[in-house]
Amino acid sequence: MTKDELLPFIEFKNEKEKEEAEFYISVKGVALHCRVLYFLGFSFSLGEKVEWPKVSKLLRTDKATRDVIYIYLATLEEYIRAFISNKYGNDLQQNFWINGLGERNQIKDNIEHGEELFEVLENTEFGCLIKQVENLPTEDKTQLFGDSYCKKNLGAIKELRNAVSHHKFLASYEFKPCIVDGVEGCSLIDNIKNLRQLLPRRYRYGKNGQGGITAEIRKCGIKLD
Repeated sequence: MTKDELLPFIEFKNEKEKEEAEFYISVKGVALHCRVLYFLGFSFSLGEKVEWPKVSKLLRTDKATRDVIYIYLATLEEYIRAFISNKYGNDLQQNFWINGLGERNQIKDNIEHGEELFEVLENTEFGCLIKQVENLPTEDKTQLFGDSYCKKNLGAIKELRNAVSHHKFLASYEFKPCIVDGVEGCSLIDNIKNLRQLLPRRYRYGKNGQGGITAEIRKCGIKLD
């Protein structure tokens, strides 16, 4: 489907809305807008039309949600790097260092070449960093994440980061399953809750219990609990 083929299925109140739609369809793609329409329950075969404000609102909400998740994924990544470098920066002779794919991810080799641990971890890609966490001693993983640690939860976090980094339409994305409060789920909300439980407590709810990712994601219209 082309932009010109898609536009007749969208209802505009005025020329300004149509110009806005044409711009965003060109920037974000016809395929993405079709996904949004499908998510809204629209059927091309019925000859219906969907109002542009409904489409643009969903796109804005999805972007706002991605932005919040991205910030807190970066916080989690920073937290992991800090924990490992704080604990082992002066005690590098460990048998759990790994080498991942690609030069940036050669953690073991880069340490042996005399590079500072924090710098090595800072240059390591997120997926490899997660694999390094999985290779840490059990007590380290417990210190980092408490009872929330399991391989499945870290795998889900990696997939969530991939989705956010590649600007996927989160509302209809197929996430990996994770476990929150003993219950397994694979929805967007489940995955945001998984991210929250892996963060340091202050970033979950803020200093006063009224902030953190819980409050920020609520501004996007998503209530975690």
